[in-house]
Amino acid sequence: MAREIKLLSWFKHRCSRYLPHGSLRKSLVMGVSWSVTGAIIQRGLSLLAGIIVARILGRHVYGQWGVILGIASMFGSIGGLGMATAAAKYIAELKKNDPLRAGRVLSLILLISFGGVLITSIACLCLAKLMADHLYHTPELFIPLMVTSAMLFCLMGNLILQGVMAGFESFREIAQISAIQGVVLFVAIVLLTYWLGLVGTITGMTISYGTAACLYLVAIFKRCRKYDIRVSGTGMRKELRIIWNYAAPGFLTSFILHPANMLSQAMVANTRKGFSGLAGYSAAVYWRELVLFVPRAAKRITLPMLSKLRGDKDYKRFRKALWANIAVNGGVALAVALPLMILSPWILRLYGPDFAQDRDIFIVVIAIGVIQAIREVFTQVLACMERMWYHSASNFLWGIIVLGGSYFLIPKFGIRGFIWVYAFATFVVTISVSCTAMIFVNRFCRTKKVICDNVQQGW
Repeated sequence: MAREIKLLSWFKHRCSRYLPHGSLRKSLVMGVSWSVTGAIIQRGLSLLAGIIVARILGRHVYGQWGVILGIASMFGSIGGLGMATAAAKYIAELKKNDPLRAGRVLSLILLISFGGVLITSIACLCLAKLMADHLYHTPELFIPLMVTSAMLFCLMGNLILQGVMAGFESFREIAQISAIQGVVLFVAIVLLTYWLGLVGTITGMTISYGTAACLYLVAIFKRCRKYDIRVSGTGMRKELRIIWNYAAPGFLTSFILHPANMLSQAMVANTRKGFSGLAGYSAAVYWRELVLFVPRAAKRITLPMLSKLRGDKDYKRFRKALWANIAVNGGVALAVALPLMILSPWILRLYGPDFAQDRDIFIVVIAIGVIQAIREVFTQVLACMERMWYHSASNFLWGIIVLGGSYFLIPKFGIRGFIWVYAFATFVVTISVSCTAMIFVNRFCRTKKVICDNVQQGW
């Protein structure tokens, strides 16, 4: 017993030495630790559920599920208007310094984002028949696409509220709710898929996202009371600049990015292999999320942290936090990606024997995940600097490359043509975003030198 107490004392001493109270290092480590814990539980159960669903549905219908997830992501992102990012930034900056303005901003963000998601959910419902019959030439997708309209509302509501919680830096609560969502997702999706097929899969996802959204709402109201933030419509007009800085570029980005991806997948679905050709890609995308789960967990911390440092004009710590996040994102993503690439034959066999032929697709998609992990940090920098229009321009380039390349390569190479175009476009956009972000970082940090020079000259 004495030995355990001594070991615990040594551990606490080391933590206090290397992670002093109030330090940037401790904030980063604690935030990432909680986010990663919740993400591991959620992602692990989601991956396991995906394998079971593939076994129940079969390769062809599993490919249809992947297409439906892409459609939900497209409509949801267009409706969400990038408001989750705006929520994380402004709540982190204002919750202590200006709670009155924080309340106005939060009210505006919730009004715009949920209004937009409601409109796109209705649009998905109205367009379900058209997409099933004419875009995918698969009439049996009509009912699943109708159910998808409810799923995307719950999905995007969940993400928006999660962004608000990130702004409050409530990473422990995010981890707990993510774990609960993972458990609900696993139970609901497996049981309902067994009973109802593809419609049951989508219904199970709707239940899990809706549960998480309700829990986030309760937690947000508690945080608002703690910081004396009042959510009301009074004075929202003063914050309309947010629409130009975030909602407009967020809409443009989603309007370019996701339709390009959806139309390219529709081209694959209309080739000889049809939805079966997309099944291996859908499985790989799920495992790519494992590569991205630490970077995306850290993303919840990166934007509030950088926004706070920018607001405090702490130039030295801003640059230090930026490079620390780049190292964590890139290093962890690569460390996860390499074993997945090596184990890809065995992973794909879990989905069924006919998935083993997609090993090359799996490896390329995982490699894309590593590139995206690094890009996530630079995207947060542009959001922090309120330069999201540059991010939209980069995604416009991505959409042009993917659609143009898919048009020429998919008829000849099928899903593999789409994957290689996707990888090339992602690499080009990552270079573009990183160079743009570093230009603004250098301008921001150069401000310190200008201010110091002016003070020395007596200005």
